[in-house]
Amino acid sequence: MKESSMIGKNVPRLDALEKVTGKAKYSVDLNLPGMLHAKVLRSPFPHARIIHIDTTEAEKATGVKAVITGRDVSEEKIGFIRDRYILARDRVRFLGEAVAAVAADKVEAAEEALELIKVEYEELPGVFDAEEAMKPNPPVVIHPDLYTYALAPNPTPLYRFEPDMPNVYIHRQVLQGDPERAFRDADMVIENRFFMPSAQHAAIEPHNAIAQPEPDGGLTIWISTHQLYLFKLNLCRLLGLPSSKLRVVSLYIGGAFGGKSGLAVPAIAGLLASKSRRPVKFVLNRDEVFLDGNNREAMTLCVKDGIRKDGTLLARQMRLILDAGGYSGTTALVAKNAAFGAIGTYNVPNFKLDSYAVATNNPPTGPHRGFGSTEVVWAIESQMNMIAEKLSMDPMEIRRKNLLREGVVDSLGMVTHSIGAGECLDKISDWLGTVPATPQNEGAWRKGRGIALCNKYTIGGTDSNVFVKVHPDSTLEVRHSANEIGQGCDTVLAQMAANEFATSIDKVKIVSCDTAITPYEEATVSSRITFHAGNALLLACKDAKNQILQIASKKLEAPSDSLEIKDGVVYCQGDKAIRIVDLFSPKGFVPGGGEIMGRGVFSGPRENEDPDTGQGKRPVTYYAHGATAVEVLVNIETGEIKITRIGSCFDMGQPINPKLCEGQMEGGMGMGIGGALFEEIVFDKGLTRNASFCDYKIPSSIDFPTKENVISLIAPVLHSEGPYGAKGLGEGSLLAVAPAIAEAIYNATGVRIRDLPITKEKILKGLNLLRSSS
Repeated sequence: MKESSMIGKNVPRLDALEKVTGKAKYSVDLNLPGMLHAKVLRSPFPHARIIHIDTTEAEKATGVKAVITGRDVSEEKIGFIRDRYILARDRVRFLGEAVAAVAADKVEAAEEALELIKVEYEELPGVFDAEEAMKPNPPVVIHPDLYTYALAPNPTPLYRFEPDMPNVYIHRQVLQGDPERAFRDADMVIENRFFMPSAQHAAIEPHNAIAQPEPDGGLTIWISTHQLYLFKLNLCRLLGLPSSKLRVVSLYIGGAFGGKSGLAVPAIAGLLASKSRRPVKFVLNRDEVFLDGNNREAMTLCVKDGIRKDGTLLARQMRLILDAGGYSGTTALVAKNAAFGAIGTYNVPNFKLDSYAVATNNPPTGPHRGFGSTEVVWAIESQMNMIAEKLSMDPMEIRRKNLLREGVVDSLGMVTHSIGAGECLDKISDWLGTVPATPQNEGAWRKGRGIALCNKYTIGGTDSNVFVKVHPDSTLEVRHSANEIGQGCDTVLAQMAANEFATSIDKVKIVSCDTAITPYEEATVSSRITFHAGNALLLACKDAKNQILQIASKKLEAPSDSLEIKDGVVYCQGDKAIRIVDLFSPKGFVPGGGEIMGRGVFSGPRENEDPDTGQGKRPVTYYAHGATAVEVLVNIETGEIKITRIGSCFDMGQPINPKLCEGQMEGGMGMGIGGALFEEIVFDKGLTRNASFCDYKIPSSIDFPTKENVISLIAPVLHSEGPYGAKGLGEGSLLAVAPAIAEAIYNATGVRIRDLPITKEKILKGLNLLRSSS
């Protein structure tokens, strides 16, 4: 890459001062004159028919301005499989499903009105175990009309229903080669079962929305979401509004990790605002976030590998069972995309995968950081460590032996490109090897080390649009709809714009996430913004620069291709130059053109996979790669675990801002520690037993090693299609943490854990089993 002033530089975050001084505004902070407050009544049963709802007394309560039930919402439903009404109509399918909503002038008045709503239910039997639910003759069929439901327009081609499994939302299949024959030819076959529980995103800001009715009958809705235009598209459908009558705005978001993807909150706020003709604010309580906040699904993973004596992988077979809960939500798509996490790292010539999203009467689930890859990497990397032990091979060597290489066709039929897995493994293993050794045994404490690899795909076939307006003072106004969700996308895009115009970053102004002003963006998901919005931005900058050069060429009487722009001045070969401000009239517009506005559109590559085999030449846009190494101390008397050292190395292509990349890795490591050691939503026949931060454990600063014992490394392998060679990073940074910790614990104690989280009780139970068998 040609040297530049902005790419690869540690520019301070544009939002840093706002956030550290508390001046940053989130939608939950917003209050409007005359605003009402919404609350919802939720089902006390995990499965029941709704016989009758009487809202008469609630409607007469003091301060109440609007009450709605399922009969007040449209026939349109939500989900990739359209299976859920905004408010339940005839049946509830999980404990906590919303059945009615109230808007009142005070929160307390709305809560009191809920107690006045009378609902008559007929309780029905439930099913709470995904493997029980997916049987051909399950005890309960949760969606008797499942196969008649409409489907979202994309990516339904790979949705496969199984008529003999009435509770299976979708069955995703991948097949390459002849796995059965390869298993017969293998020197060794290893088969294991792993589990990752349901988890909460634990964002500080709860789900919220504010809807304001407009004089023309439309609505403006402020939402804490990372899917601005997808929300607008679906809210128009759910609220019966044309696009011109709905404006959607997203301010800063106080954490999401996939969780801020539910449509019910803004839709309910919009319905109540339309009925009351007053602004309505709807904020979920923390327990409501646990009940209906798109928790990560619980996943059971069965992995079977056929291996040669030299460690070469011949075949892999996987079976994934996802507990999607009472509605399909986004988990139907997670079941499809989880396959990618199994593909992008290792060369497996014979591969078979069956992934099932299963309906139960647990709360519905949705996307979580990693979007299926976290669970799959947990199983695969744990399995790779077990294979290495069986063959008496070094865990890093067996990984190096089986890595995909540049140009090799992977198990989905895609040609491997920009794979930095080997470089990441080498760098992090060098770091782990140079860590000063601590005593192997110190009283009851045992030391262990572990390492794991990961990949994170970025979805294909998505679109980004960016506008760049050049002001008379040469300030660049970058208009985009990618959410600044904490990852630093505003700063990264500003760096790119400044680089293209050879100017300083203080000459870039960011305007984002307002559908009345900013252009279409697919969503801030799948670690796609740097690549997709970045490419669109480069095209918009090129367009704006061409407009400037065309105007300047006339004034300078020089060909446009002989001109260049730097620091707000257009230079010509020789001594000629003209300031950008002088291209505008004294009144501030461009004669004959009005304004200089560059537009860029980037559509990510995509070729659909075959629905029966999953094969396709470009099922994803790219893979980012990484490795994590961990050192632990385990107390064999108490089961206590201390993470003493942790490090990650990632290939994100060209790092636009290395310091932001390091921040992503450090945050991912912290989140990965939580998933490995603490986090699990506990259900009891559909009831969430730990729906608060008092009972749902997440890591704190004392669970993270000290600063000098944490490292974030970069091993960039440029992508030929990325802006300056860049790829995404955010989601992948936590994926390898759990298997690395599990291997370090095994290395220290001999206890192999297959079901997360790794608790003291599981350690002590494993140690007791080892003692009794010795």
